[in-house]
Amino acid sequence: MQRKLFQLSMPIFVESILGTIIGSIDTIMLSSYSDDAVAAVSIANQILFLMQVLVCIVNTGTSILCAQYIGAKKAEDEQNDLITASILMNVGMGVVLTILMSVFYPMILNFLNLSGMVREYAGEYLSVINCFLWVQLISSILSAVLRSYGKTKQCMYVSMGINVCNIVLNYLLIFGKCGLPALGIRGAAIATVSGRFLGFLILIWILFDARRKRSKWRICWEKILPNMHKVITYGLPAAGEQISYNLAQFLVVAFVATLGMKSVAAQSYMNTCVRFIYIFSVSLGQGTAIMIGWSAGAGEYERADKECCFARRCTFTFSMAMMAVMFIFRYQMFSLFTSDPEIVALAGTAFLANFLLETGRSQNLVYVNSLRAVGDVKFPFYIGIVSMWCIAVGGSYFLGIVLHMGLFGVWIAQGLDECLRAVGMGIRWKKKGYIRSEVTN
Repeated sequence: MQRKLFQLSMPIFVESILGTIIGSIDTIMLSSYSDDAVAAVSIANQILFLMQVLVCIVNTGTSILCAQYIGAKKAEDEQNDLITASILMNVGMGVVLTILMSVFYPMILNFLNLSGMVREYAGEYLSVINCFLWVQLISSILSAVLRSYGKTKQCMYVSMGINVCNIVLNYLLIFGKCGLPALGIRGAAIATVSGRFLGFLILIWILFDARRKRSKWRICWEKILPNMHKVITYGLPAAGEQISYNLAQFLVVAFVATLGMKSVAAQSYMNTCVRFIYIFSVSLGQGTAIMIGWSAGAGEYERADKECCFARRCTFTFSMAMMAVMFIFRYQMFSLFTSDPEIVALAGTAFLANFLLETGRSQNLVYVNSLRAVGDVKFPFYIGIVSMWCIAVGGSYFLGIVLHMGLFGVWIAQGLDECLRAVGMGIRWKKKGYIRSEVTN
């Protein structure tokens, strides 16, 4: 069990880490071309991220159902029907989002009060990326399906190939190397879609080659709508929780901004430092979800409980060990980012509260993925809405602003939110009687 969990989780962790590092390289390369280009791409990606939130519904629902179907040993044709319905949903959303972006992105840029070269660059970048938005959406569902089948290594290799292709093409097309024209921001966009299209083709080949060996692929149109309904039923609450979290964090950042720009900088540096801990917990949570989905589909709930408990111990041990090391060297660590002693002092003091935050988050990320994997998608959504807005948002304002605890108070509130949700979902998980996985009925 332990070995299988790490075999599933580590490729996800490596993929996420490499994505973060290569994203930074991407930013550095663009900054050599123009600071306005960096700002434009950052804003454009935020717009695209908001447009793609709907895809989380399909991807999450499909991941849960696929893992359960595999565990329940559902017929290959039934698995194919589910995958087909999910791909068609993302194709449809890709077309709709592409049309909406083509019509409304100038208005969005106006709303954001962009002007000058930043606006020009953002429009140029979006015009290219938007034409191939469907590629990214279909690729995301293909990756979700492959991970459900335990093929996390293959997804990692494809992601690495995409990123390497992106960096090479960025160098060639942004700056006009090897006889190619210097296309600037348009070159960066072409590099991005080229890498994604390559990954898209490879993912399609991996999935359809694997499925072809199991059964003959066919589209059963009468099964499409029922499977779409199942996917939405499972995916909508999970996506709603993510949307709620992002909105809540947006307000928290707004509160921090009232404390001054040095607090904002300190917050940014703290988030950067703990990102690696967070990515590990997320990766292990996703690996756990795959295994528990298999176990739940097979009706082996005792095994699912053991898998959840082992994952929680791993994430807690890793998080606390990393936090201890970071806390000891926190001032030296923050000094790598800034020479401002006030920012270093702010971050160093507030960093103590992160022990509380990571204690809750290390458990929360495992529990939420475990509950979703057994089909309980509504409870994490409900407790998330209450805790995020009452504790994370309300607590940040009360402790940080009203009680003048500043950044330290804000991070205490974030930690209390994570701990409360972890306790609530832990109690929910222990009540085994609630599990009613429809795929096993």
